[in-house]
Amino acid sequence: MLKRLLSLAGLIVFVSIVSVLWIYHFSGTLFRAARWILTWTFVAGTVAGIIGAVIKNSLKSRNINRPAARHALDSVIEHWGTAVGIFILTVSGLQIYNRGGIAGIKVHFLGLFFTLLFGAYFLADFFISKKFQTLFPTIKDIVHGTIGKYLFRLKVNETGKYLSSQKSSFLAFIISGGLIFISGIIKLIPYYGHIPFQVLRVATKIHDISALAFGIILAIHFLLVIAHRANWPLLRSWFDGKAHDGH
Repeated sequence: MLKRLLSLAGLIVFVSIVSVLWIYHFSGTLFRAARWILTWTFVAGTVAGIIGAVIKNSLKSRNINRPAARHALDSVIEHWGTAVGIFILTVSGLQIYNRGGIAGIKVHFLGLFFTLLFGAYFLADFFISKKFQTLFPTIKDIVHGTIGKYLFRLKVNETGKYLSSQKSSFLAFIISGGLIFISGIIKLIPYYGHIPFQVLRVATKIHDISALAFGIILAIHFLLVIAHRANWPLLRSWFDGKAHDGH
């Protein structure tokens, strides 16, 4: 537990230092250097994710009889690091939408930095560790385990690591997040080259609609965890990594 607390404290320090440097010492070269910084950030996160997954797989093979934690230490760090990035993107995105201005864009790029770094780590680990086997939902998870459970109050016997609603939420996050990312890249093109105005206009609409959908899904996800008492152990496990009573 101490190791996890120290790691979370390290994450807070890292986020704080990067944020200060980004906002106060990076303003003059933001648009000129941002594409290279963000590109190498994605590469660094991917490489780190591959290394982390290989190490975890090796440790699992050596400790066959040892009970596995619900969330490994790196998963906890990746989860909250990505959450910080998404939070910054959401707040700065609203600021850009309502007021515009370079200040909001600068902070938006900061959120993109954290999201790319920790998100790339997650994606690499996701495929190397074969997490898709437990995270991707089936039709039954979507229809019966999510829609039926929460809209029609059907009883569902959950036995896997993740609830059906968690897996359904994951798929929704991936789809909306992917649309946000692709449309966001298109919106950056005018800073470095030419793009037809109609293409930019369509990309902006997709970006805004996808961001709204992502925000709604995130709010529902948050409310289900907080309002449904049975889900509280799930939130706790994202701090200590342990499997508690329930799922």
